[in-house]
Amino acid sequence: MGLFEAFDKVNHQDWIDKILVDLKGKDFKETLVWNSNEGIDVQPFYNSNSIVSTFTPLKKYNSWKIRETIVIHSIKEANRKALLALKGGVNAILFIGEIKDQAEMNDLLNDIQTDIIEIHFYNSAPKFTLELITQKQGSVSYDYLGECLFSGNWNAKENDLKELAEITLKNNTIKTITVNGTNYSNVKYGLVQEIAFSLSQAVEYFNLLTDKGVDANTIASKIQLTYGVGSNYFFEIAKIRATRKLWKLILEQYKVTDLTITIHSETSSSKLSEEDKNYDIIRNTTKAMSAIIGGCDSLTVLPHDTTETSIDFSNRIAKNIQHILKEEAFFDKVNNPADGSYYIEKLTDEIANKALQLFQEVEEQGGFLACIDNGFISNQTKSETIN
Repeated sequence: MGLFEAFDKVNHQDWIDKILVDLKGKDFKETLVWNSNEGIDVQPFYNSNSIVSTFTPLKKYNSWKIRETIVIHSIKEANRKALLALKGGVNAILFIGEIKDQAEMNDLLNDIQTDIIEIHFYNSAPKFTLELITQKQGSVSYDYLGECLFSGNWNAKENDLKELAEITLKNNTIKTITVNGTNYSNVKYGLVQEIAFSLSQAVEYFNLLTDKGVDANTIASKIQLTYGVGSNYFFEIAKIRATRKLWKLILEQYKVTDLTITIHSETSSSKLSEEDKNYDIIRNTTKAMSAIIGGCDSLTVLPHDTTETSIDFSNRIAKNIQHILKEEAFFDKVNNPADGSYYIEKLTDEIANKALQLFQEVEEQGGFLACIDNGFISNQTKSETIN
């Protein structure tokens, strides 16, 4: 007889009955159930009866790239920061800003081994930028739809789409389509809204580019998603997992198989401590853990102190958070580390269902661009999320 066969099986109702006895007349829901900002009732316990499905599509391995973001104010200064970041152990860099010509690009990438370092560029001239580089990994992109959402216009839409189609069709592995979900998380939209609107953006890119002759498989292979990650630990884990689950459903509609979404995570920039900035080091650590356990492909931990005298030290600490999680806590050695958690699986299902419902509302109103025009997205209630 096995060890566990000696014990009577305890079902979900048995636990409820025991809890009700211990509560001595107190209301179960009012006392123990937490209603989150997303409208999810978080129970005091979960078991196998709590979940409908146990499979959440994830990437094959739990490794991730350590990325640093560098805004280009000066080409030489951006190169200095990049080399300092590489010395500190990053293996991916995002440059934000325009590069004027080949000479500037050469200066920007001077002494950077682009054959082994993943380089990303974000600016409003991706076609021109792509012509200046030779590396085979990373991205060159501009989130036209995300920028349109907040600017209210897209002046060169047809020309931009033509160029986006051209660079997406190029026979290389460079990502050319970016959906920037931090547009929502950093301005207090809830994580359900972040998922739904980000996926609506992605579908809008599919529709716009297929109209330009780009096939769905190519689009799926060239798209990447950036998410903000806040301090709501378990919910942030479930957010990334729910996105992969919904992405699989979306790709099935386009008859695309065996492709997953590339997800970059970036710690949220809001709610930094006013009392002691060291608190934000701990806060950034838990955010990073959520992103990694959730299954991000790369991660940027923003510095906890952005004052001029402290920024280099803060960037070093931000990188070291990831080094500790990778080299000392071995977070990259365990595939699907949240596997077996009924709570996270249930959260994943509930968040996915709510995001799918909101996503469908956007699609019923004509899609992402239509919901910019009619104000549906901007009129959504922003939640007091934990950042």
